[in-house]
Amino acid sequence: MDSDQPLTSYAPPARRRGYVRAMHQVAADRSPGAPVRVYLSAPPEFLTRPSWQDRVDTIRAALPTGVEFLTYQDAFDPTADYHPQWAALAETLDGLIVTGTRRDKRRPREQTLGPIARQELITMVSASRPVLLHRAEYGLVPVLDCRPKRIGQEPRQRLRLTIPRDWSPSERTLQAALHALGGENPEEAEDVRIPRPAHITAPFTAPPRRT
Repeated sequence: MDSDQPLTSYAPPARRRGYVRAMHQVAADRSPGAPVRVYLSAPPEFLTRPSWQDRVDTIRAALPTGVEFLTYQDAFDPTADYHPQWAALAETLDGLIVTGTRRDKRRPREQTLGPIARQELITMVSASRPVLLHRAEYGLVPVLDCRPKRIGQEPRQRLRLTIPRDWSPSERTLQAALHALGGENPEEAEDVRIPRPAHITAPFTAPPRRT
């Protein structure tokens, strides 16, 4: 890609159009007045940082009014097994927000998700629900627009997401995702085919093993 051209997404244009259409369909399928629940997934060490509550409040303010916003403290019993709790919670969620760690200060646009956050992401993307990455400098960014790179091996495989260099919160993909979470419809969706979940999840999942 020409470095002089704005880089607002790593996803192909057709895939972005399909995502916008899919998000509009999610909004259209919701029953009037139905509650909207979003879960914020974050590394455990984030929860004890002095700035954590400010970050939670910032993300909450960026979501449509009326969204039920859940964090680990709200949604999980730390004394019980995580996996069945997540399976039950995921069935009730309309969206997911992920945050990651920055391993290299020279690469501020890169965020790394641990194995649990990666699996949570795959679950929600497979269900055609909006999944957004949050970083303070960039706000909310659909993971669709980020460049994914799998790191390590299963079952501890991690996911590195790179935010586009010229990301803008006015991008149609973000506005469509917020509409899917109960926000106002910013525009009419284009008449394009909704992508199958497998096409969406492919960048985040490990390739099949050869037999």
